[in-house]
Amino acid sequence: MPSSNHPENLYDRADYSGPFDPDFRYEDLSKEALVRLVREYAMIVHLLDRSMCAAIGIKYGQEVVEELAIEEWRGASPIYNERLRAALGIQGDGVEAIFKSLQLDPGFPHHYLDVRYEVVDDTHGFFELRSCGALMDVEPWGERAITGMCHTIEDATFDPTAQAVNPKAHITHVHRPPRLPADRVPHCRWEITIDDDNVTLEEPPITTMTRATTAATFQFPPMRDGTPHLPPSTTNVQIS
Repeated sequence: MPSSNHPENLYDRADYSGPFDPDFRYEDLSKEALVRLVREYAMIVHLLDRSMCAAIGIKYGQEVVEELAIEEWRGASPIYNERLRAALGIQGDGVEAIFKSLQLDPGFPHHYLDVRYEVVDDTHGFFELRSCGALMDVEPWGERAITGMCHTIEDATFDPTAQAVNPKAHITHVHRPPRLPADRVPHCRWEITIDDDNVTLEEPPITTMTRATTAATFQFPPMRDGTPHLPPSTTNVQIS
């Protein structure tokens, strides 16, 4: 129930106009306001990444940008993937479960990255980026920057993300930039397979270190009305 200093009419806010509320919580917002907020938060992930990579590149160069971007992604992606699946009740370990995780991934902000998915069966599928804002950010910097992102970084990070759901998943490109012709659409297309012959990657040290952080292990309290943060249906998808 609302507390005495947080009246009923402040719930289901369409925005955060009006007076400052010292007891403001996300659950006070309406669905529409939460969608706006989630969209912006997903973009903020890209803004943080842009600023980090730019700072590293200015000081150390492109190769170090690629090395540390890979470590950043491998360190965080498998862990936030687990958290998102638990929070949203994503069950299973097939292609659909992997695609659901990608749909929620802050690295794939909706609209900025226009991702389309095609499920062939439980062990085979494709996804493509009809438009990729990240690519359009790096294309003006030339082919070296494009291959750094779309080849070097993606080849080292897509499988750890998919294998957080199924250790026998593997993602490979059908086609990817540099774009030939220059206006090619979709910008890239990727194939995912789940097969016992696929190599399961060992967890890298950066992931193990990240897994031990307070951010990775933090558990949210219930919401104001007592609703638990993690739904009961996700008891078999616990945060590590």
